[in-house]
Amino acid sequence: MLITLLLLIGTQHLYAQYYLSASDTTFVIDNIYLSGNKHTKENIILREIELKKGDTVYLHQLLYKIKKSRQNLINRSLFNTVEITPKRHDYNKVDLYVVVTERWYIWPVPIFTYSDRNFSVWWESKELSRINYGVNLQVNNFRGRMEKLNIILQGGYDKTLQLDWKIPYINKKQKWGIEIFAGATFNHETDYNLKNNKLAYYHEEKAYSRKWYSGKLTATFRPKYYFIHSLTLGFDHREYADTLLKLNPGFAYSKSKFSFLSVEYNFKYDFRDYAPYPLKGFYVEGDIKEDGLGIFSKEVNQLSLYMIFDQYIPLYKRWYFAYSLAAQIIPNNYRPYFIQDGLGYTPMGIRGYQLYVVKGNWIGQFRSNIKFAIIPKKPYILDFIKTEKFNRFFFGLYANIFLDGAYAASPIPKDDDSTLNNKFLYGTGAGLDFVTFYDVVVRAEYVFNGNHEHHFFLSFVAPI
Repeated sequence: MLITLLLLIGTQHLYAQYYLSASDTTFVIDNIYLSGNKHTKENIILREIELKKGDTVYLHQLLYKIKKSRQNLINRSLFNTVEITPKRHDYNKVDLYVVVTERWYIWPVPIFTYSDRNFSVWWESKELSRINYGVNLQVNNFRGRMEKLNIILQGGYDKTLQLDWKIPYINKKQKWGIEIFAGATFNHETDYNLKNNKLAYYHEEKAYSRKWYSGKLTATFRPKYYFIHSLTLGFDHREYADTLLKLNPGFAYSKSKFSFLSVEYNFKYDFRDYAPYPLKGFYVEGDIKEDGLGIFSKEVNQLSLYMIFDQYIPLYKRWYFAYSLAAQIIPNNYRPYFIQDGLGYTPMGIRGYQLYVVKGNWIGQFRSNIKFAIIPKKPYILDFIKTEKFNRFFFGLYANIFLDGAYAASPIPKDDDSTLNNKFLYGTGAGLDFVTFYDVVVRAEYVFNGNHEHHFFLSFVAPI
């Protein structure tokens, strides 16, 4: 089968057309030229390109690896645009010209947010007294090495001090990295139980009802392009108001102060075309974590596991389908309230039940949607904006219908009026998704759930 290749010849930008079969001449990558990277180090860009100087490839391999290399660079969230152009010279030598448009990397983001689990929960009360304010200094591509530095100074209802520094590569081969995290959070209000599957809070006016100090050290290993492994050693120290144990005897163990270590292993296999809002590819994630290693507060002991598989399938022209399967397993039959999680906490949750929390030892869920591109994702240039960091952008608008379902199994009867455990839950509805540059996604959805309720929700991440 004949394949047509258009390659630019020399520097005159002339096109030559070659008719090559799958068994025809191979091509040798002669040079790779980079431009547009005023801040980003060259080795960071070359790390994502699946073609190296001296590689010998067939035509179909060349075209495929150029496409995947561009996706790799876009998914690093370093550039607004990436163009990779092959130019042929001599007989079978090819040069690659990589042109990138860098983003703006320093964002002193004002904090003006809610203290509840999500926006939908806060919107029910609309209490301004529950607002947090401060600054979240985000330095992306720190030092031009794709590092991420976050410093959070937050006041208001809850106070937070936090430092998070992610260093993707610390060795010459760019496979090993580390992350350092330290933080402290002080809350006047703390949830102590569930009432009809909604969080019940205790408020301490003059003092903090919860003080939470934590630190983590993570080692990451990214052997090639799509797999990444991480191993984390964490430390937690928590102090709770004694009243919380009186309101809920199962809130904690026999005391209100705990210090414990945790160890966590996580792996991700990311083969999506555009990670913030994928339309094609798949994503796999698995995680196993042990809280409490028999050191400090020895009574803390919880093992948790979860697995996620997402797939994105183009159907026909502007039509797309996506689904997600996820499961979480917590073998411990007894877990005090303060260390419990479940449906309603990341990564578990379905549309239609954003206002609820369903805690269980075994949780399975699926999410699915069919979407239509009203305005397909397309790049634009705004000539009146002089800087390329903001004048080159894209946007897309997608309509979708969805169906989600979940089941949270709890072997121990609940004494908190919860009615959603051991019951199939579902939500269905329709929505609009707006996606644009700088990884921005805005979702507006109207959803019906199995409780015969209907709600409007606004979200800021992709649904799957």
